Amino acid sequence: MGKIGRIERLPLKRQLMLTFVWIMLLSLLCSIVTIGCGVWWLSNSSWIQPANAYENQLPEIAKYIRIQHADIMKPEARQGLENRIPSEGIRYQVADLDGVPLYGTLPGRIIGNRTALIDTLNKTVSADASFGFGGRFIKIVPVTSYAGDLKGAVLLQYKLEVSGKNQTGFNWIQLLIILIFIVSPFLYIALFTYLFAAKTGKRIARPVHELIEASRRIRDRDLDFTIRYMADNELGLLTESFENMRSELKDSLLREWKLEQERRDMMDAIAHDFRTPMTVIQGNVELLADAPELTRDKAEAHLKVIEDNIQRVNRLIQDVQIASEKDMEYFPLRVERVRLHAFLQDKEREIRYMCSAHRTECDFRYEDLSPDGSSDVYIDVQRVGQVLDNLISNSLRYLPGTGGWLGVCVKRQAKYLEFEVCDNGPGFKARELPRLFDKFYKGDKGQSGLGLYTAKVIAEKHGGSIQAMNRQEGGACVAFTVRMDASEANHVDF
Repeated sequence: MGKIGRIERLPLKRQLMLTFVWIMLLSLLCSIVTIGCGVWWLSNSSWIQPANAYENQLPEIAKYIRIQHADIMKPEARQGLENRIPSEGIRYQVADLDGVPLYGTLPGRIIGNRTALIDTLNKTVSADASFGFGGRFIKIVPVTSYAGDLKGAVLLQYKLEVSGKNQTGFNWIQLLIILIFIVSPFLYIALFTYLFAAKTGKRIARPVHELIEASRRIRDRDLDFTIRYMADNELGLLTESFENMRSELKDSLLREWKLEQERRDMMDAIAHDFRTPMTVIQGNVELLADAPELTRDKAEAHLKVIEDNIQRVNRLIQDVQIASEKDMEYFPLRVERVRLHAFLQDKEREIRYMCSAHRTECDFRYEDLSPDGSSDVYIDVQRVGQVLDNLISNSLRYLPGTGGWLGVCVKRQAKYLEFEVCDNGPGFKARELPRLFDKFYKGDKGQSGLGLYTAKVIAEKHGGSIQAMNRQEGGACVAFTVRMDASEANHVDF
């Protein structure tokens, strides 16, 4: 879109007022120039006579009459007189001393008596008005004898108006020129109205077309554009409101899309976490079915493992319900009082079972470094167990078929629980370490790209952190911490 001019930025009312003023001024100026040029052209035209063209011929005619003296009154002098009087524009009448017409082209008696004749000698009197701009006048030229006695007069009637050289009075050329002069202001008004209306229409069409194009793109679900028309007028306010609507709509849709993506991620993470408890349950059920001779204590221990994993499955089902809600809270925590030793014994039993299923050596250690020696902690035991399961299942997936080793070390500090899961697998590649906990990062053999990301979220919601590194002996280690004190647990956002 081109640059917006200064006038285009004005309010529409002011633009229309300026347009009207410009139309009137230009029309007036052009009309004045047209009329001026027309007058100049008429005055210099070879086929248009000025208004006083016939009047200028009267001195020569009067001179001829004086030279002829009384002989001009004889009928034989008529031809000579008419040779000097133009047939168009001037009419004449030769009258005696009493005003009686002798001959001529003027019909009727003009002078009533001798006194009237004497009073009008050498004068120009008005005759009748014509249809032109001027009129008709009569010049009375005295006729004397050779002795100087007054014998009569010659009346010369002429018209004082613009006319064609070969026309008389009011003709079509005059009508056409006069009509052009009269109509020219209206023609200029119509012309400039059309030109300015076209220009104004283009100015208005620019934002209108942009709004139409924006509506089409929104209809096609394309919101990646910007309306650039900016002006301090009604159209500018309209486009600005439309742009704000587009921006808000885009933000709203992005929020919806993000929420939907998070919901899908949650479902993927839950589906990823379903495998571990189901595997444990299946393994213990098969063990109970294949070993009916187990003592009651051992059977109850296996049943306890099954019960704990069923609770984990129930928790994951609740997560599915949360994920189906529109305003879901991603990984909400349920902090509760937990007996740490009992929790770790159960996890050790599960981990050793999974390692035995993969023919992997398991090393599980616990160190209590807290000053109070209390056995109770405040954590979301299901979420912490979920992190351990994710890390252990990842390690088991990368261990070699034979000679695999997995170690789990848990340390209790004053306010933190520290967990470390290590293995003797291939370890992490240097380029993978900075991105291991990014959402959807799968690496070379990754699955959903959500396991480590989920672990990171849970650790951070517990007020802790998580990190990954490679062992000097070979293999990988992932360590995370969670706060376990009641005061911090009460401040967890869940």
